[in-house]
Amino acid sequence: MTTITQAATLTAAQRQETALNSRKQIASNFQDFLKLLTTQLQHQDPTAPLDTNQFTQQLVQFAQVEQQLATNSHLERLITVQETTQLTALTPLIGRTVEADSGKVALQGGEARGSYTLRADATAVTVTIRDSTGRVVAQGPGQTRAGRQEFFWDGVSASGQRWPDGAYTVEVQAQYGSSLETVPTTVIGRITGAERADGTLKLAMGDLRIDTTAIRAVQPDR
Repeated sequence: MTTITQAATLTAAQRQETALNSRKQIASNFQDFLKLLTTQLQHQDPTAPLDTNQFTQQLVQFAQVEQQLATNSHLERLITVQETTQLTALTPLIGRTVEADSGKVALQGGEARGSYTLRADATAVTVTIRDSTGRVVAQGPGQTRAGRQEFFWDGVSASGQRWPDGAYTVEVQAQYGSSLETVPTTVIGRITGAERADGTLKLAMGDLRIDTTAIRAVQPDR
């Protein structure tokens, strides 16, 4: 099932509610101020009239604060529209296969794919898959030629246990003579949804979440 979620909507709504409450408070304070001013003017001592300059300054300050709150409210609306537009723009990626930088792979339909790039021919390469607890669920040799290489996992462990679809940690280690190096990896999988969480756009690849900035390639439809 493909999904698009706006996790930031609640945050935007909360910001708008806060701004609305602030405007209500300012309006209430302004009304109280006008009542106080009217009462004082009605009961002022004719021989010692009140200093209206101070009241005028306060009126100006109230007006400035109210105007600033209104401006903030307009900006909040613009931000919300922009966030929604950015999220909607990701819709064409849903259902497509993408490759993105990630230290995890997405097991989808019993298949997980990824890649790594070797700086030179390696003596040996080991690909290790771990579950969320760090337990090794699969391990095997990888291609040792220099350049980009892909790996594939069928979701089955060495003991024959089939693991459920989900996100798994992957580690690729390359042996260069006596030196052992950990090689960065990518994940290759089908996009199933898009969301905004904590102000960041993310794509869903099953249970795996990847930043849009991590995308390396979008493969053509087959």
